[in-house]
Amino acid sequence: MITTKVTTMKVITLLSLLSSASAATIKIDVGKSGLTFSPDSVTAKTGDILEYHFQGPVPHSVAQSDFSSPCNPSKTGGFYSGMIGTAGNGEDSDVFRVTVNSTSPIFFYCGVPGHCEGGMAGVVNPSSSGSETLEAYKNAAQSANTVAPANVFGGVLGPADDSSSTTTVSETGTGTGTSSSTMSPTGGNSASGGAGGGSYGGNGNSGSAALGASVFAVS
Repeated sequence: MITTKVTTMKVITLLSLLSSASAATIKIDVGKSGLTFSPDSVTAKTGDILEYHFQGPVPHSVAQSDFSSPCNPSKTGGFYSGMIGTAGNGEDSDVFRVTVNSTSPIFFYCGVPGHCEGGMAGVVNPSSSGSETLEAYKNAAQSANTVAPANVFGGVLGPADDSSSTTTVSETGTGTGTSSSTMSPTGGNSASGGAGGGSYGGNGNSGSAALGASVFAVS
């Protein structure tokens, strides 16, 4: 019985290590070319990490959204980086990392007033058919009013050089699909010093803070 338990634990550990080794880090530049995410459409597998790099000097943020409510936080789950900016034209020393736990489509936007309305939005895992495209989201965003979450949640803010995965970019064409919560409930600290704990299925306004540079998932 003891031998069986030990063997099972070894198998689970090995599978976890293999999963971590195969995960990709997908770099997304925030504000590098004005009010843009670059790229604004990416494909990610479960376990992959979205790594948002913030460019100065204009402050930006990134938050998950629903297709039906452009420029507003997702009604369930999601993530929010908090407002992040640099003193000059360079890149902020910290990045915001979010671990993907589903391949369902998810839309995201900048929570700074006026930025989402100006087209600063993107999508992860766009569908290949239907009317819910990134273009349609951006068109609807033009008449929306940007609302940002109250607290940082759903990801981890940490040094850009603290990722052990190889940074890769997987860019796709604009697709379709219904947005849903697809991210791990991790916590993070904002550049302004605020902190919040993400709660999967919630809005992240409550819960314990999780500070650090490494990304982790809560099952």
